[in-house]
Amino acid sequence: MVEPERIASLGRDPLDATLLPPEPRPSPGAQLEAQLEAPPQAPPEVEPQGEPEPREVPSPAQPANAEADPLPSLPAEPNRPPQTLNQIFALVDEGWRQFRTAAGAFPSERMDERLSEDGWTRKQMLAHVAAWHDLTHDRLGKLIMTGQSADLAEKTDSINARVARQAIGRTGGEVLKEMEMTFNRLRRQLARLTDEQLATDDGWAAQVIAANTYGHYEEHRADVYMPPPPDGRRR
Repeated sequence: MVEPERIASLGRDPLDATLLPPEPRPSPGAQLEAQLEAPPQAPPEVEPQGEPEPREVPSPAQPANAEADPLPSLPAEPNRPPQTLNQIFALVDEGWRQFRTAAGAFPSERMDERLSEDGWTRKQMLAHVAAWHDLTHDRLGKLIMTGQSADLAEKTDSINARVARQAIGRTGGEVLKEMEMTFNRLRRQLARLTDEQLATDDGWAAQVIAANTYGHYEEHRADVYMPPPPDGRRR
């Protein structure tokens, strides 16, 4: 039998947990009720953010060696003749540059080749281009003097046949030189025109110039084009 004093001392010993009564623990239902009765917590404050800075959109990259298109700009409406002398000169000069370069590079010994079985020779074709330079020069001169368009004094077929006959006894070099002289003469005549004269009679002058310069060169471009040989050198 244990003495009462011993029991009391054991009950007061903090190291002997087995002799201390257990602390009451709340039941799960009581815990849930306590959570429901607790006041709701406020959500954490979010610091306001400023508006995002605009992002710069890069412009399309340009090639380092980009060059302007060497060809002149055509009129805004393809079926409408040029309206100003500046437009006319851009088209005439570029068309002539290309045509004259190709014609001058053609071998002189091939100037007597026929362009078709029964057609003109290459030399006759160039003489034909030169003749229409001169005819256009004269017709524009009449417009400048009278303010009115000028019709041809001869039928087109007759003009072409006469020019072809005259070219037979000439050399290719002579025909090339004449074609260059007639172009320079015509260009000086163009410089005498005004924009108002260019638009006279529904743009008659602009149409005549186009038909006998850059339009005419385009028509005969294939006649003076010589593709390079496979090795890249001309013979």
